[in-house]
Amino acid sequence: MIINTAALKRQSTVMVLLVFIIISGIVSYIGLPRESDPDITIPYIFVTTNFEGVAPEDMETLVTMPIERKLKGLSDTKEISSISDDGVSIIKVEFTPNVDIDDALQKVRDKVDQAKPDLPNDLPDEPIINEVNLSEQPIINVVLSGPFSLKRLKVFAEDLEDRFESVQGVLDAVIIGGLEREIHVEFDMDRVAFYNIPLSNLLGSVKNANVNTPGGSVEIGQAKYLVRVPEDFKHPDEINNIIVYENDGRPIYLRDIATIRDHYKDPTSKSRINGVRSVTIQVKKRAGENIIEITDSIKRIIKEEQEILPPTLTINVTSDQSEDIRLMVADLQNNIITGLLLVLIVVFAFIGGRSALFVSLAIPLSMLITFTVLDIFAYTLNMVVLFSLILALGMLVDNGIVVVENIYRHMHMGKTRLQAAQDATDEVAWPVIASTLTTIGAFFPMVFWPGIMGEFMSYLPVTVIIALVASLFVALVINPVLSAKFQGIPNQKNGAKPSMVDRMMESIKSAYRPILEWSLNNRFKVLGMSVAFLMLSILSFSIFGKGVEFLPATEPKRADVKIKAPIGTNLDASDKYVRIVEEVAKDYPDIKYVIANTGESGASDEIGTHYSLVKLDFLDIQERSRPSSEITNEIRDRLRNAIRGVEIQAEAEKMGPPTGKAINLEIYGRDLRHLGKLAASIKRAIKDVPGLVDLKDNYVAAKPEIRVDVDKEKAALLGLDANTIAQAVKTAINGYKVGVYREGKDEYDIVAKLPKESRDSLDDIKRITVSGPKGEPVPITSLCDISLGGGLGGINRIDQKRVVTLSADVSGRLAEEVIADIETKLTSFDFPRGYSYQFTGEQEEQQAASEFLSKAFATALFLIFLVLVTQFNSTTTPFIILTAVILSLGGVMLGLLVTGTAFGVIMTGVGVLSLAGVVVNNAIVLIDYYEQLMRQGMAYRDAIVEAGLTRFRPVLLTAITTVLGLIPMATGVSFDFINFRLDTGSETSQWWGPMAVAVIFGLAISTILTLVVVPCLCSLKESRKLKAEERKSKDGQRQTI
Repeated sequence: MIINTAALKRQSTVMVLLVFIIISGIVSYIGLPRESDPDITIPYIFVTTNFEGVAPEDMETLVTMPIERKLKGLSDTKEISSISDDGVSIIKVEFTPNVDIDDALQKVRDKVDQAKPDLPNDLPDEPIINEVNLSEQPIINVVLSGPFSLKRLKVFAEDLEDRFESVQGVLDAVIIGGLEREIHVEFDMDRVAFYNIPLSNLLGSVKNANVNTPGGSVEIGQAKYLVRVPEDFKHPDEINNIIVYENDGRPIYLRDIATIRDHYKDPTSKSRINGVRSVTIQVKKRAGENIIEITDSIKRIIKEEQEILPPTLTINVTSDQSEDIRLMVADLQNNIITGLLLVLIVVFAFIGGRSALFVSLAIPLSMLITFTVLDIFAYTLNMVVLFSLILALGMLVDNGIVVVENIYRHMHMGKTRLQAAQDATDEVAWPVIASTLTTIGAFFPMVFWPGIMGEFMSYLPVTVIIALVASLFVALVINPVLSAKFQGIPNQKNGAKPSMVDRMMESIKSAYRPILEWSLNNRFKVLGMSVAFLMLSILSFSIFGKGVEFLPATEPKRADVKIKAPIGTNLDASDKYVRIVEEVAKDYPDIKYVIANTGESGASDEIGTHYSLVKLDFLDIQERSRPSSEITNEIRDRLRNAIRGVEIQAEAEKMGPPTGKAINLEIYGRDLRHLGKLAASIKRAIKDVPGLVDLKDNYVAAKPEIRVDVDKEKAALLGLDANTIAQAVKTAINGYKVGVYREGKDEYDIVAKLPKESRDSLDDIKRITVSGPKGEPVPITSLCDISLGGGLGGINRIDQKRVVTLSADVSGRLAEEVIADIETKLTSFDFPRGYSYQFTGEQEEQQAASEFLSKAFATALFLIFLVLVTQFNSTTTPFIILTAVILSLGGVMLGLLVTGTAFGVIMTGVGVLSLAGVVVNNAIVLIDYYEQLMRQGMAYRDAIVEAGLTRFRPVLLTAITTVLGLIPMATGVSFDFINFRLDTGSETSQWWGPMAVAVIFGLAISTILTLVVVPCLCSLKESRKLKAEERKSKDGQRQTI
């Protein structure tokens, strides 16, 4: 070939290139940003509209529906969902995969602009439009706690916040918790009524007195002066001196009718860590920045500040992604090194000497080239990339084995090192290229995997393909040059004894020969038994196997306990439930941190003081005395007995991309109350389904509310309208922002409202007044009917249809089994006309993934077939080779059955695809040599036997190297080369293990069958070919006669 010929002629250039590969690979490896999961684009755009004090039904009618009507005309949308709740509308637009998110964002902005004329005129702020960016999620939480007030903790946090934001690569540092300063103007309604002051005067006077306005510039003489009116408040006490009204020539000051308080916003949440109140700083990074470098800087700042801050202030670091990444990278690297050592031991045992050294160089060199290319592509070093290298580990030596062994054989023929390298590489170059292309063909379809899951998994085929191309380059360019310069031939003339491995291989080959001979004599029996094995394996797994799962379950590092109290539950009442969770969690020493957030759920569609979230951070997996999943399940059971009347969920953190709930049942219909009744009936019917846990629905029953119904006729007679009255009520209760108070670089809202003690009862609300036509106070009781009642809670919609969703997790069973039981129970339900249901969430993702992987497998087989047709110039030979791929499925099923592993739609599916490219290489090696012997004139039976015996060693060697490379991942056992200890059962091996099991067992069984079944098929093909030629010869003789 031209490439290896050129390399052998320019050996110095190749050696310089070798040094460059080593240096660039090491530099790239060190510089690659580390991440736990790949940085993927979530095609979601949110439109959030705030309208404080507006009921959910009104939010739906006034805000959500007008915007949805415009958004429905968008192209490339998959689903538009929304929730309308108290004072907020959140619309989620989910786009189809691979859409340009920036273009989609602009289209959503345009549609929202079109909807603005249909929105209420008194909407305080415009809708907020943003995209989901996983790279902007917090990478580390810094939690401050100790014997300090929340005000003091907030001050400490603000000091740290400033330093954190100065770190290169930090996008933002956000303080969660603490008390937020606010200036309150608390007016006394009795005094306001006494002085007959219109409410508009009170609010306007504060606004108009707090100005800092530029007045242009003037030139006086030769100087130019800027003119400004600096009348903004310099101190909160200045607000007292504002004149709000004039009564009989006497000024009425604000202090006469109101009290100015330097106070705080009403708290909407409470936070604690391990039972101690806390304030948290969430640090976010910019896209593409190195998490480890940023978190190291954050920790360095914390260490410096702790020398200055009070010693009683405790600073804990939680949800530290850098530690997750370090552990994951170290675990995968240990798997790589352990697998590499196993592969090297086998290579040296089978080949020995310098040849083994040259073959072994293929692994580090290929990996270094891969790191360089990944760096050029701006990839990150994440768990998918690292596992891809583990998957490719054994494959990387295959090409080198073929080339180096062939060079070694040619040197035994008496050729010089240079000539042997030239001739041997030319001889096997095309078969090596073809075998590499077949493996690439198996992985290539995965590059086009659509959706979030596809973007997550796309790193695997890309990395493997780069590594395989790199190994091909090493085999055809680097190895020939190294062999030509340094290869030696061991002296075999002095009666040197064969090695133990050689003796063992000869014994195995001696046993293999009679098996092969018998198989060729009983071809149909062998083929029948092979097919029977395949069918029996599939049947056995379907009966005794663990079933089908979407993604493998792993032992979580963290878990969330979510609490949903009855609607209307206030903050203090919700906090009582949270404290029970904290007390229960204290009983488990394997939990490192218990982080409680009362009044927060962590989800954008769960808003209110009746939601709470308790995060459990577990010790590292090696330090735990019990599985974290077991602890999570136990806590769930204990809490259900300890807390009654609330919904409790205990969710384990999941690895991988977001997929939705394991069970997600959407019920559609017009009447929300009827949907709620249907959901409640279904919950009662399915709650006892085995394996179903954390069952909940998102229907919110009637919220307690005080209704102020305006008599429009009476209001009109006084020149008032419903909006004016509503604004007066809203100002009195929620407050009205009348300006900002600036202190240094900080700004604090100035809010006018009633004192807390004057707005916490129905009678207080009835005492609210509005300004009449002459400014006189008019009690709202004379214009409105005020009563207690209940309105709808949050209203959920999907594609403009109201919906209530039932969701749950599974424990101890597979999701598909639980769903089958649920569907059986749903058959007894009589859904009214116009009402329907469907399963979504993980089930929907699983179906989409299954469909894609089925198509990808068919495409991979076609691409492999195309390469084989080109190589062998035959259509029958490729079918013989592809038989090995089909038979390998029996090994996959056997492996899953033996190891008690479920068939993972993603992991096993990708494993089968990977297997397709690896398995054919063994058959190619065998058939290629068989056809060479046939071309030399050997009889087909002798050629088959000779090919089987001759290629037995390389076939076995390539299979063993691939299997051994995956053994650490499949078993979860590897050696920690940093701490010098044996590690077992890591999170990454639990995640990737099913794929490794599929490849190991599939390859092992297919290798055995390849050495027997493929020769039988070749024999069958040749015998039928001979019979056809004999018939043709006889027919020709008859025609001659």
